[in-house]
Amino acid sequence: MKKEEGPMITAPDGITRFLWWLAAADADILKECRTEKERYRIIGISVLVTWMFATLAWGYFFSTIVNDDMVVLGLALFFGFAILSIDRTLIAAMSRSNGNVKFMPVAFRLVLAVTIGLFISQPVVLMLFKKDINAQLELNKQTKLDAFREQLVKLNAGQQATLQQSIDQGKQQLAKKEAELKFYKDSYIKETDGTGGSGRIGESAVARVKKSAYLKSEEELQAMQRAQEPQQQQLQAQMARMHSVDSLKETVYVSTLTDGFLSQIEALHDLTDTHPPLKQRYRLIVFIITLIEIMPLLSKLLMPKGEYDEKLASATAQGVEAAQLEAAAGKELLQHYQAAALEADKAAVDHLFASTKDMRREQADALVKEWHNREDSQYSHLWQQAKKLLLGKIM
Repeated sequence: MKKEEGPMITAPDGITRFLWWLAAADADILKECRTEKERYRIIGISVLVTWMFATLAWGYFFSTIVNDDMVVLGLALFFGFAILSIDRTLIAAMSRSNGNVKFMPVAFRLVLAVTIGLFISQPVVLMLFKKDINAQLELNKQTKLDAFREQLVKLNAGQQATLQQSIDQGKQQLAKKEAELKFYKDSYIKETDGTGGSGRIGESAVARVKKSAYLKSEEELQAMQRAQEPQQQQLQAQMARMHSVDSLKETVYVSTLTDGFLSQIEALHDLTDTHPPLKQRYRLIVFIITLIEIMPLLSKLLMPKGEYDEKLASATAQGVEAAQLEAAAGKELLQHYQAAALEADKAAVDHLFASTKDMRREQADALVKEWHNREDSQYSHLWQQAKKLLLGKIM
């Protein structure tokens, strides 16, 4: 009889192995699980979608603050890969005990995934509502510029009012003098053409008096104009400098009104405040984008425990047990080595003392003889010299 052969295990293709890697699965274990392959392909696809989505969101985010396309591309790829690493870590760290999900670790991972999803959703929402946000940005810039101009007016109101009052006073004095000159001139003309009070035509005595008053008023006006001209020019120059400084401040302030990320967020906030229907759609989009971010974690969490999980748990348990046995064997071997080394050292010391017994006895006799011949011989001194001579190298 022919021996029955088991089902042939086909090697997964490169795309499948890549999706399994995205799903943080062990390909060597998973390729033996016929019922689990497609499941982890699905998880891998969800991680791939999240990765691409995060890269796109980060790319748009950095495009609002950096003008170099290569820098934007590099930053988008780096931070997209960072999000991918976090997702793979969250999936790989999913642990089960007796078929039940541990609540605290899963709750922490869900909170982390939701936080990342909410942050990533902001650039995507800005990209979706780009046209409306750009229009609102222009309105916000004009509103801020008007408010800034009002602040400048309030700031310079006192000094400007003083300068304007001085200018107006000078103009009023000149206007009054010009009116007086016109009155004297008209009176003189009427006297010469016979329509005046005297009724005479020509240079009469009254006409000559009025001419004198007219000429005197004209001289006074010219003197007043010459006297006030430098003062008026100085006041006008101060007003011009004030307006020039305000224009410079306004130019600098306008340069700070950029179209950056924060400005777009502010414009989006203004749009949602003024358009309630937009606020509802904004919340819905944020929810969908956040759901996309936590989709890999939900996929891993909601799918039931299968063959792969059992084999992975078994392999992990066997690995832990093997490591524990190896550690115990190493400890026992170390203890045996220390015991054997101690016995060998004891035997060496015994042999050393046995071999040098006669020599040590001769040295002791010589030491005692020397001690007897000393005048200040003391037993404690003898004992110290004996220990130093016979035991000094091993004490």
